[in-house]
This record gives sequence, C-alpha cells and structure tokens, in this order.
Amino acid sequence: MSVLDRNLVLIKNKQLRERLLHPINEPIDVDIHPSKKGPPTMKLNGHYLYSRYDPLKDAERFIDSQIDRDAHVYYLFGFGLGYHVQKLLQKEPDKQIVVIEPYLSVIRKAVENIDLSNIFSHPNVEILCLGQGQAMINTLNELTKQQTRWIIPNAWLKALPQSHPLKHFLEDIKIQEMSYQRSSSLMEKNFVENLKYMDADVGKLFGKFNGQKAVLVSAGPSLDNTVYSLKRLKNKYFILSVGSALRVLKENSIVPDAVIITDPQEFVYKQLDGMGFAQSLIYLSTACHSAVANHKGLRIIAFQKGYPQAESYAGKKNLPLVDTGGSVATTALDILIKMGFSEIVLLGQDLAYSKNRSHALHSTSGVEVVSNENLLSVLANDGTMVKTTTILSIYRRWFERKVAETKHVIFKNTAEKGAVIQGVPFVHISEIISESEHLMECNFSEKINQIINQY
Repeated sequence: MSVLDRNLVLIKNKQLRERLLHPINEPIDVDIHPSKKGPPTMKLNGHYLYSRYDPLKDAERFIDSQIDRDAHVYYLFGFGLGYHVQKLLQKEPDKQIVVIEPYLSVIRKAVENIDLSNIFSHPNVEILCLGQGQAMINTLNELTKQQTRWIIPNAWLKALPQSHPLKHFLEDIKIQEMSYQRSSSLMEKNFVENLKYMDADVGKLFGKFNGQKAVLVSAGPSLDNTVYSLKRLKNKYFILSVGSALRVLKENSIVPDAVIITDPQEFVYKQLDGMGFAQSLIYLSTACHSAVANHKGLRIIAFQKGYPQAESYAGKKNLPLVDTGGSVATTALDILIKMGFSEIVLLGQDLAYSKNRSHALHSTSGVEVVSNENLLSVLANDGTMVKTTTILSIYRRWFERKVAETKHVIFKNTAEKGAVIQGVPFVHISEIISESEHLMECNFSEKINQIINQY
C-alpha cells in the first residue's frame, strides 16, 4: 500500500477524503524540498513553512512555546507536513486538536509524501479544510467565541497572500494571543491593582475635541527629524506621546499634553520614572500598575476590547471600550479618533527599520538592527525600500483598516523613510507647522482637567 493510500484510508473526515481523491485546482505554489538534516520541508507561495536546516526541531521549539496547560482545545492554523500537529500530540496527547488548513493542495502534498497515519488515526485530531468563502469566515468567527487556544505560526501568515480573506482575521487573533501568552498573569494582577485607583475613564473625553487637531508621537527613528516641530505645534495640536517617546521629548524640552501606556511589563515604569512628567496619563486597564501608581498627575484609565475582565467590568459600568490593535500606538490612534479630532498627524510612526534602527535616539526602547534575511522589504514614503518585520506589518495593516473605516478624519504621516500606510499620505513636517500658524491656541492639558473634573 502506498503512503497516499495508507493515509487516505485513515482520514476520518469522509468529505475531506473524497475531496483529496479528485483533481485539485488552487491558485497556490506548494513544493516539498529536502532539509539539510534530511526530513522534508515545505515551501508555500514562496515562503518556507519550516526551517530549511532542521524542520522537526524547528516545529518542536515552536510548539514548546505555545503550550498552555489550562487549554482544553487547541486550534492550530496550517497543516503543512503535519510536524506541528505531531509535536502537539506528543506534548498534549489528551487535548483536542483542531487543525485548520485553507489549502487542500497542501494536505494532498503531505499525504502523498509522508506517513501521517498517527495523526489521521488519532481520536483527538480533527482536520478542517474550509475553503475561502464567507462560510469559512463565519465558522472561524464562531470558533473565536469559544474559550480555545489558537496556535498560528508566523510562517503561515507570511505565506497567505494579502488578498486572502483569512489574512487580517488571523493577524488580529495572533496579536491577541501573543499579548495574552506573554503576560496573562501579569495582566490580571495589573487589572486588579489599577481598579483600586478609581481613576476617571477615558470615555469622558470622547467627542469633546470635535474640530481640533492632534499629534500622535511614537518613538520611531524619524522622530529624530521631526521632534523639533512639537515646540511650534504646542497648544495648536493636542500632543499625545507614547511612553517610549517621552525621554526623546524631554531631551528636546518638550512636554506633551498626555502620555499613553499599554504594556503590562515592568519596563514601562522606567519610561516615566524620573521624567518629571505631571500632565495626563492615559493607561490601559492591564498596563503596568507600578507605573500608574508612580504618576503624579491626572490618571485616566481605558478598558480594552479583547480582554474578558475589562469587557465585563466596562459592561457592568456602562463604559466604552477601546480597540488596541496590539500596540500602544494603535491603541492611541483609536482613542484619538474617539475623542473627536478632525485631523491626526503621526510623528515617529515608521513601522520599519529606517536608519538601521527600530526607535529614535534616547528612546527607552531603542535598539540597533543588523542585517537579517527574515526581515521584510516594504515601500517607504520617499520611494525607497525599507526593512520591517511581520509584527510591524501587522500593525501597519491595522492602521490601514482603522483609517479606511474612519470617516471625517484627516490623517497625515511625517515619517519620510517610514513604511507607506495606505490612507495616511506623507506630508512634510514643515507643511504641518505652516498650517498650524492660523489655528487658535488651546491649553489642552487644562481642557482635559476641566472635562474630567466636571464629572
């Protein structure tokens, strides 16, 4: 009996088995190549799904990082050659594993070349090949409502074309899983502690700045070239800075109207400590509680979508939720939109490694970047190509989706060598300064205090 026949006879899903027996016509490029260690590796749409050196070790290392002993069901995206499924079965033999593969051709290529009888015969493994229609999206939307653990390898995300309907869906899940996996217990502790402060909710600011303009300051390398402008924009634009950019502003004698922090990790404390910043602090409900406690000025809490405890608390108190998008800048953008600003200018939002760095000088997050074949190339605002990462590309596409769905707001990007963000045209900072000259001045810090204190 051939490998193909042995595999097919064991597939429990009769519909899947029947589909594999007939010719398959899918617009993809899937190949199998030998690895340096011997076991085959797979290439999908030009991207290797496993290591070209040792795919089995690569799969084991990844699965080890994904194990969640509290999970009852694992949803694994991507069947590939079955390596991730096999390793997950070894680690969690008593857990249910649902494998979701969008391409029938991938499964066919695997069953033709590898003995997968241990997977197909295992009672805890279910394989779904859902196609690419709306029914697939509806099915996955239902799955996300259940208390399950998603495993989504980055290589699979890279291999999915931008036009694939699953691309954005999976990116959103990936962001949430990465955040939760990294610091779930810390998030819970921060949430409990932050509630004790009984601070005002950011929803009190929503819709209170209609017709006014804002600057969102991030810590990308381009901030070095534009930070000077903030002195000219002060009291013309509301200046909201992410925590990692605050030191850059301090070095240039600039005090933002507000700072926002979202990360639960303790390093956030250092972003604010010793900065002498006493204006408004906007913080996510799960943000580092010691950083919140140490702040001497007005504190404003935000409850986020996607975190069950925040959603539950906000629902009981009838408080609005904010979209996080996985980063402090994406969270800040959603808050600025909800505050009602008619124009939002991005400073330091590179979303790429321009100047061979990920952050501006003096940023508390600054790192040097070396050449790496795993980095992606994307178009920059000046027409050149710049390097970026998968996660930064996910954030960029979140920006693009948020901008596309937002009406009556003008967005501008000042990062000349930053990645192009569709819907956010590049505007030289000198034009922003020139346009600000006719704007009426406003003490935004004072306005925020007045709004919060009137409740």
